[in-house]
Amino acid sequence: MPSLILVKPDEKYTNEIRDYRDEFLAHEDHLHGTAGLARYENIEAWIARGRLFENAATMPEGKWVTYEQFMLVHESESRILGMINLRHYLNEAVAECGGHIGYSVRPTERRKGYAKTMLMLCLKECRRVGLEQVLITCDHDNEASRRTIEACGGEFERMMQDENGKAGYRYWITNLLWHPCKPHKNRVYS
Repeated sequence: MPSLILVKPDEKYTNEIRDYRDEFLAHEDHLHGTAGLARYENIEAWIARGRLFENAATMPEGKWVTYEQFMLVHESESRILGMINLRHYLNEAVAECGGHIGYSVRPTERRKGYAKTMLMLCLKECRRVGLEQVLITCDHDNEASRRTIEACGGEFERMMQDENGKAGYRYWITNLLWHPCKPHKNRVYS
């Protein structure tokens, strides 16, 4: 069985990225962790914009932070299973509700462990860029994301509300070393 890897968006994935985007739009689902992909019909423009954000010297002005965009694929295939966005640091715009990492899994590929694998691979990238701990947030009603974060070592910090008033959870992962994932334990959230 081929292994799962993180790759950066590239023009050779243009059709696959378009398919990924279209699947989310068809399911009326939000594309978390994709740096605004839903707004881009021109996939090449989205790829080019993402490259600008990898470096502070080329990053466009605004409230954003430098980031790296990754896609989860099988090593020998081009089908995108998920996308994950690694923000290099926190500023006011992402410190409360965005966090260091955002991610999504293709709607037709959920419940197969891809989110957990993708997050664990991204934690290795976090170490590479010098992060010692990462903040990850998720919506109040996203039980699957909460379980994924907890299975990857996320420790619940507190509840939060985004700018639209939607409730969510804040988690910190302080141990960025690869470790066996533990089964989800029932937790009480307040």
